[in-house]
Amino acid sequence: MRHFQKSVLTFVLAIGFIATAAQAQLKVGDVAPPVTVTDWVKGKPMDILKDGKGKVTVLEFWATWCAPCIQMIPSNTELHNRYKDKGLIFVGMTDSGQGQQLSSVQAFVAKQGDRMDYPVAFDSTMKTDLAYVQGTGAMGIPHAVVIGKDGKIAWFGHPLEPMMESTIKDLLMDKFDPKRAEAEAAKQEKLAPILNDFNFAVQRGEWDRCLELTEKMLEIDPGNFDAMRFNVYILMEEKRSVDELKAWVKQMIGKYGENAETMAVLSSLMLAMPEVTDRQPELAIEAANSSLASGSKNITSLQLVAQTFYQLGLVDSAIQAQTQAVGIADEFDKKPAVEVLEFFKRCKSAQSAIKFTG
Repeated sequence: MRHFQKSVLTFVLAIGFIATAAQAQLKVGDVAPPVTVTDWVKGKPMDILKDGKGKVTVLEFWATWCAPCIQMIPSNTELHNRYKDKGLIFVGMTDSGQGQQLSSVQAFVAKQGDRMDYPVAFDSTMKTDLAYVQGTGAMGIPHAVVIGKDGKIAWFGHPLEPMMESTIKDLLMDKFDPKRAEAEAAKQEKLAPILNDFNFAVQRGEWDRCLELTEKMLEIDPGNFDAMRFNVYILMEEKRSVDELKAWVKQMIGKYGENAETMAVLSSLMLAMPEVTDRQPELAIEAANSSLASGSKNITSLQLVAQTFYQLGLVDSAIQAQTQAVGIADEFDKKPAVEVLEFFKRCKSAQSAIKFTG
């Protein structure tokens, strides 16, 4: 579950802020270019593209000097462990950029231990970064590229994007739709210049301008988690206006109420503020109800709604939403979804033991 950030600037850094995005040369559907590895820091050495034939490969670009990259390590490990026996190859790629030394990477990875439980490669030539990071027009790191069983680029972007895991699952189950992937890539291309403008507005503290730009992002992509998180932060932390937040949420429900994923994300954000007194349970329920009313069979949305209900102490409702999620779970989601459902049921059972004294 993603958490609300204490600062928009933190998130700007988390998307790998650079003043100007590179011109994309590598696109979805292109054959993956050569991957150069000069040293293997962790894991058995391999020829990534050759050994990856018939499998799904993820290259996740990171560095020891990149704080947001370090924050990604546990989720990378979770992703790797969840799919490694299903045909996924996951490699953490880093290089000599910004003076990073192989010895410092080796020491860092050794210190991480099982927390960083996936192969890690080092490229002193920086050719792989040039091909896959700069080549895709990325604004920085962390950055991930998904390569299909056929050796072609299927997706690239920030590792937090839900589209990354859904692409991996579709590829593993041979359900990948190239046209959908191309449409998603085109959408991200439209978002890139707006996000670039947003980065500059953040640096200048132009919060009203930031809000204008996030609305543009949402017009292109109503389910854009980043834009919604930006808005919540700006309204609550910079402008300190609960009234403006409520008005914006009402507007979102009115405009995108039939979009289950948008409403589910919105409901979770209403409970993600750092200060308990800032959280908005009433708005969380209203958005969650809109998500459920859409009738969508989206497991991510259902589980987000279930988590919202659980956080509000509505265990019966959490069980009901999670039960629906289990009912539509695929072979990869079934086990973890059932585990969450069983936990909710244990919570309900444990409630009978509550005793107040005095």
